[in-house]
Amino acid sequence: MRQRIGLVCTLLLIAACARPRVVFPAGVGEPVADTLQVWSAATDACKGAQSFNAEIHGKGDVADQGLGHFTLHGAMTRKGEIRLEAVAPAGPAIFIVAGRTERATLTMPREQRVVVAPAADIVEALIGLKLAPDDWLDILSGCISSMHPGEGLRFKDVMIVPLERNAGRLRLDRNGVGWRIVAGERGSLLVEYEEFLGRWPSVVQLTSRPGAPVNVRVNITISQVNVNTDLPAAAFVPNVPATYTPMSLGELRAMGPLGR
Repeated sequence: MRQRIGLVCTLLLIAACARPRVVFPAGVGEPVADTLQVWSAATDACKGAQSFNAEIHGKGDVADQGLGHFTLHGAMTRKGEIRLEAVAPAGPAIFIVAGRTERATLTMPREQRVVVAPAADIVEALIGLKLAPDDWLDILSGCISSMHPGEGLRFKDVMIVPLERNAGRLRLDRNGVGWRIVAGERGSLLVEYEEFLGRWPSVVQLTSRPGAPVNVRVNITISQVNVNTDLPAAAFVPNVPATYTPMSLGELRAMGPLGR
């Protein structure tokens, strides 16, 4: 059971029921004529991230159950490649996800089980929200979403920018002479960037918005960030020993708090 809880804990990077720390101003703001220009400047770094790999430390809870600390080595690319490896203090990894958007493989060395499915479906089976490799890259690199903006509203040193197709909204705060994304909504997820290290987020809170299928709270610290470095193709190729037993998405979901 401890191994099963560890498996779920390490992938809980995308939602929560904690009280948000960033407020989206209400009322009548001043229309921003150059919203696209402001948004383009604010997302220049993260939009240019074609690959992203980092070490992620986190803690939180899911479905009102407390979870311990976890460490995740993550890598993803704009080509839809992904690798997530949950490391343990000793012994083999808790799990490894490797593959592409349309087909990824989750292996659990300790339980000798394997799940093959689209990457976002594997994540959804664990936490009820779909996140493809591009989604992970957007969130971890500071863009939150790749959707284009609508016309923004300015409230002094805060700007609220809606995303196209009602996909959510972003909050930008004045950062010197420019603007920086500090929070945003995308679907049922609220992302808040609490600290930055240079151009990249270093402390992030992820919370579920009202109506989300699963209530969780996750705080993560991102370190050892490498952007646009050459990642070996082998990192995204799953290694599945012949002795591993196949498992369905339903069985994967039933292993953790969502199954309860």
